[in-house]
Amino acid sequence: MLRRLLPLALLAAGLGCGGGASNSTPAAPVAPPPPPSSGAVTQPFTVVLAPGATASAIDVVVPPPAASPPENAVVLGTTTTSQGSASNTGSTVSQGQTVTVLLFGDGLAPSMQVTISGPADIVVSDIRGIKSTTGTPGIAFTAAVASGAAPGARTVILRATNDDITTFTGGLEVLP
Repeated sequence: MLRRLLPLALLAAGLGCGGGASNSTPAAPVAPPPPPSSGAVTQPFTVVLAPGATASAIDVVVPPPAASPPENAVVLGTTTTSQGSASNTGSTVSQGQTVTVLLFGDGLAPSMQVTISGPADIVVSDIRGIKSTTGTPGIAFTAAVASGAAPGARTVILRATNDDITTFTGGLEVLP
C-alpha cells in the first residue's frame, strides 16, 4: 500500500510546502516513468516543485492493493512472556532488550518480510503467524535490540509476497 501512496504523498508534500512569494522560476515538470506492469515495488519518482507551482503533465497512478483484504497493520505491542497485548499507539523497547513484537490487522501473514526503519541495531527473527483473541490475523517476531541501539521511534515495515506493503509508523520506540 505504501508503494502506491508514496508518489501521491510526495506530490502532496511538494504542494503543501507553500510560503511567501518567490521570484524564482518553477522547475519544469519531468514526465515520470510508466507504472510497473508486474506490480513490483519500484524506486520512488520524486517531483520537485517551487513554492506556489502546480504539477502538470504528471500522472499519479495509485493502483488498488494486490490482496483482498488489503494488508493493514492496525495494532502493535511487545511482550517478554507467552502472552501480550497490542494497541494502536505502539510500544517501547529498551536498549539491550529482546522482546516479542505482536502486530495485528487484516491480511497479515507469517510469509511477510519484516524490516525496522533506522540503523541496523534491531535484529528481527522467528516471524510467525498468530491470531488475536477476537480472531484478527497477525504476526509475531523476536526483536533483539542492541545495547547501543539509537534511541527513538522506529517504523515496522511489512512486505507481502505480492509486494504489497503496510507499515506501523513510529510504532516501536527504542528507549535508553
